[in-house]
Amino acid sequence: MSSVESISMRPKEFRSGKPPRSSHPGGLLVLLSMELRKLKGSSFWWMALGMIALVSAWSGLAFMKRAESVNPATRTVALAQGEIFQTVGLLAPILAALLTSRLAVMESSERMDLKWRSLGQSATGRFLAKLVVAGCVISLCFVIPLACIPLAASAQGFHLDGSLAVYILIPALIACFSSKAVTAIQLVLSLTIDRQAIGLGLGVIAGLIGTGLGPMNMPGLGWLFPAGISSAASPFLSSASPDGFASMTLVANPWPKVLTSLLVCFIWSGISAFIIKVKESGR
Repeated sequence: MSSVESISMRPKEFRSGKPPRSSHPGGLLVLLSMELRKLKGSSFWWMALGMIALVSAWSGLAFMKRAESVNPATRTVALAQGEIFQTVGLLAPILAALLTSRLAVMESSERMDLKWRSLGQSATGRFLAKLVVAGCVISLCFVIPLACIPLAASAQGFHLDGSLAVYILIPALIACFSSKAVTAIQLVLSLTIDRQAIGLGLGVIAGLIGTGLGPMNMPGLGWLFPAGISSAASPFLSSASPDGFASMTLVANPWPKVLTSLLVCFIWSGISAFIIKVKESGR
């Protein structure tokens, strides 16, 4: 067979200058495995561990401060956990901006984006793999203290209304979905904007707005952007006790909030993936 015939029989992707389509089975699992191998031995994991340790240490110190109180009105599991839950809206956008910025820098500095395209891996698939990795890290920053604080508070004799399993599960799920939605948007910003400081600045602004919706009695507006999901779906009801101290209780039926936060997480993740796909198509 002549070289001309060989060239004419090549796939259209080669003749048009486009990367070949991936022939690797597994789809997202393959990309996720490749992403984890790429991050092996990198500073990304040190940054992730630092974030988890920082939030956990702050949560532990805040709980120790509350455990010193002798007032029964302030020694409740809901109040101890609610303080930690309120940090999700503020810290998640900032931590996600830092972590996704690191992923974007590694992708461009090591020319990994060119390598993946040469292997036929789509930008959308690579985005989803990064979202799984970064989203899990940011979620763990809050899920770990939200799951540990009720256990520690119960062991310290804090008052508990209802099931301990519900107190652990509900806030942790909402924090997880909120963190993943925030990570999706911050990852898009990091991958599409060259100046990483812009994404960090937007993360700080989003965190301030998201945590301010509750005090302004407008938590419902939080459904409109990822950083506000934790405020809109907060499972805690705040009130003041007769002696003037703040008190918190878990809402009677928190599962609609959990399911709504899951739906909103899917929506924002889908919007983010669509933006990446459009950018890829425009190349």
